[in-house]
Amino acid sequence: MLLSNTVILLLFLLGRQIYQTTHAMEINQQKLKAIQRFALMMLFMLLILGSGFIWGEFVNASKLNQSESEANLNCGVYYIISYKTGETIEGRTVFQSKCQRCHLIERKMTGPALMNVKDRWSDTTNLYSWIKNSQAFLATGDRYANELYKEYNSLMPAFPELSDSTISALLYYIDPE
Repeated sequence: MLLSNTVILLLFLLGRQIYQTTHAMEINQQKLKAIQRFALMMLFMLLILGSGFIWGEFVNASKLNQSESEANLNCGVYYIISYKTGETIEGRTVFQSKCQRCHLIERKMTGPALMNVKDRWSDTTNLYSWIKNSQAFLATGDRYANELYKEYNSLMPAFPELSDSTISALLYYIDPE
């Protein structure tokens, strides 16, 4: 935003300088009028562009209280992938309180992206066990779990307090299909 404001200011000053310079010069009046109109049109366009940037920031700020899925859909300009989550309050609450520190839905972070997570596990029972206690599940020798551990070189915290129905709501929030 600071860069766009700086560019707008510089272009405004340039347009004003052109206007003032051409006004003081003794040249053909017809050419002078044309140059002055051009400079005024530039200033007008910059004013419109500047107000557009300000309006865009206002619109983005007004979206702060939307659900994550609405914000992802409405701000698709800023994301390569616009991902729609399942609408469960319980799932969203669990994701925000327990998962979001290390995971994003659509891209890697400290942990893997969670989009299509159910498809990457051979059995949902294994996925539920991994979520409840990844360290204990690694001891089973599961190939996919060990690959995850090697790739990210960290253990996921254990969440033994999560019931199967809560994990189901979480997985529906992450991957509604």
